[in-house]
Amino acid sequence: MTGWSVEDPASGIRHRAAPTTIRFGSSRRIMITLVLIAAIPVVGAAQEIEPRTYANTPVGLNYLAFGYSYSTGNVFMDPSLPIEDVDARVNLILPRYIRTFNLFGSPAKIKALVPWSSGHWEGFLEDEFRTRDVSGFGDARLGLDVLLVGAPVLERSEFAAYEQKSVVGLRFDLVIPTGVYDPSKLINLGSNRWAVHGEVGLSKTFGRWTVEAAGGAWFYSDNDDFFGGMELSQDRFLVAKVNVVRSIRPGFWWAVGMGYGQGGRTLVDGVPRNTTQKNWRITAIAAFPISKNQGLSVSLISGKTFQAGPDFDVIAVAYQFGWGGS
Repeated sequence: MTGWSVEDPASGIRHRAAPTTIRFGSSRRIMITLVLIAAIPVVGAAQEIEPRTYANTPVGLNYLAFGYSYSTGNVFMDPSLPIEDVDARVNLILPRYIRTFNLFGSPAKIKALVPWSSGHWEGFLEDEFRTRDVSGFGDARLGLDVLLVGAPVLERSEFAAYEQKSVVGLRFDLVIPTGVYDPSKLINLGSNRWAVHGEVGLSKTFGRWTVEAAGGAWFYSDNDDFFGGMELSQDRFLVAKVNVVRSIRPGFWWAVGMGYGQGGRTLVDGVPRNTTQKNWRITAIAAFPISKNQGLSVSLISGKTFQAGPDFDVIAVAYQFGWGGS
C-alpha cells in the first residue's frame, strides 16, 4: 500500500490518501495449571472460553501468569463505531495473579488481570480510509470463581486422594475503566465504563474426559464521554459456552471449546444502532508442566460474527508459576 498519511485531529486516526491497494481481510499432582487464556480485554468482546474454571484446586495456592497473544482481524472494536472493513494487528501482554482460598466453606479463586497492548488498525470511516496506532494499558479486571456443589475444600496434602465427578459453580468478573482512553479518538484500549459478568457452570468428569458447560450475562454502565461528547449505552450481552477437556497425564491436558454470544445492542445518545451481536468463538488449548510448580500453555482462538461485533483470530502462549499451600 502506498500514499501519504496525516492524522485526523478530530478522531486521532491517521488518514491515508490515494491508496493503490487495500488489504482486509484434573490432575492429582500439585502442579495444577490454571491456564491463562488470551482474552481480548475490551468490554465488547466478552465471550471468553476458559476451560477448567470449575475444576477444584487446593486452597492456599498462588499463581502468577504471563501471557502473550497476537491477534488479527476486527479486534478491540466497539460495534457502535461507524468504521467498516476493519483490519487490525494487535500484540497483547497479559499478566495475571490467582489466589485459591476457602470462602465460607467453598473452594474459591480470586483473579486480577491488567492487560497491556500495542496495535495497528485500518478501515473506512464514512468511505474514507483511515489508520490508527496506539499502545498502553487496557481495562483492569477482577474475577471470583466459587464452587458450590461437588467440590470440597481441600488442603494441598489432601488433594492427591480427591477424584472430581460433578461440580456446580459460579463465576463473577468486574471490568474497571482504567485503560487508556481519549474521547476525541474513536479507537481506544479502555472503555471508559464499568462492566459486570455473572455465570453459572457445570463440570462433569468421565475418567480422563471432562465436559464443562456454562451460561451467563454481561451488564454495562454508560459511557458518558463517548466520541464527540455523546453518551454510549449498551444492552446486556448473553453468553453460553462448552468445553471438552482431555487429561493426558498429571499437569498435561488439552481442551477444545465453543461459545456463543447474543445481544449487546448499543445506543448513542439514546438512539439505537444496528449493533446487536451474534458471535461464535472456537478455541483449542494445550497445557503442560515444565516442573512441579511451573507450566506452559498454547492457545488458538477464532471468532466469527454474523451481525456486529469482533471477528478475529488469536494465537497465544502463557507461562505460569505457582507457590504456597500448607
